[in-house]
Amino acid sequence: MKEILKSEPKVAFTRERGTDGTSAENISCVVHSYTFQESSMNCTWKVGKKAPKDTQYYLHLKHMEEDIECPHYINNSLGRHIGCYFVNMVVPKDKVILTVTGLSKESPIQPLVHKLDPYKLEKLGPPRNITVNCQEQSSYCTVEWKAPPSLHKVSESCFWYEIKDEIRNTTENIPESVASKNYSKDARYRLRIRTRPQRKCLLPDAFGEWSELIEFGTDLIPFPTISLVYAVVGTIIVTLFLVLVCKRSHAWKKLNVPIPQPKDIIKQCEKNMEKACDDPLPTAAEVEKITLVEEMTVSKEV
Repeated sequence: MKEILKSEPKVAFTRERGTDGTSAENISCVVHSYTFQESSMNCTWKVGKKAPKDTQYYLHLKHMEEDIECPHYINNSLGRHIGCYFVNMVVPKDKVILTVTGLSKESPIQPLVHKLDPYKLEKLGPPRNITVNCQEQSSYCTVEWKAPPSLHKVSESCFWYEIKDEIRNTTENIPESVASKNYSKDARYRLRIRTRPQRKCLLPDAFGEWSELIEFGTDLIPFPTISLVYAVVGTIIVTLFLVLVCKRSHAWKKLNVPIPQPKDIIKQCEKNMEKACDDPLPTAAEVEKITLVEEMTVSKEV
């Protein structure tokens, strides 16, 4: 392992058993292969339930005759070591031994010994070389990618993939040996891709890491359904309010005064003409009386 060869050997194992409940707990490790040449291994653990407050933990890795202390610790908010990572590693194909020891002024700390097979702890990275090609002559865009690096140096046929569409909240499984997918240009996409090995290739049966967000496509103008509903409801409310106000102020009757229609005017004229025809014309004597009365009235005034 490159990281091991660069470190100075240190004695990590202690013969003292220590106090029960003070040792580190739940240690777990993950191996990442981000390139074909270099890998890294991250290990984390929890503080013992009965460990004194001043307890400090130290991790040592032993492989064959090599024994080294962790080169890069991960600390919590109190400055206590709760993890370690090795970088630029050549991961061995056989098992290694991890030992987490501890120091405290209050009591001896019980060591934790853990054996593991790094090859079985690999977590694949996201697919690499992801590209999106939208040709003008075509009605779709093509998304292509390649398999991520792996410790096992297997062919790309050992992987299948999962694509997550974050806009539509859907996932789709892509068959093995297929590393591309076509999408229509008439929609918008926000995708992520991850890898899962085939069991037949003797790889860890676990999903890899999601890729970075892949965005492409065209935003369609959505029908303003919500705005339309709000407008209709608002119109109905305003109309009901005005009707209520008019009823209370008796303005409704004033607003509903009937407008004379042309046919009513014609009927009224016809009635007036009939009445004029029915009334008898004044006689000559009656006309003379009326004239005489008028003349007399004028004379008196003079």
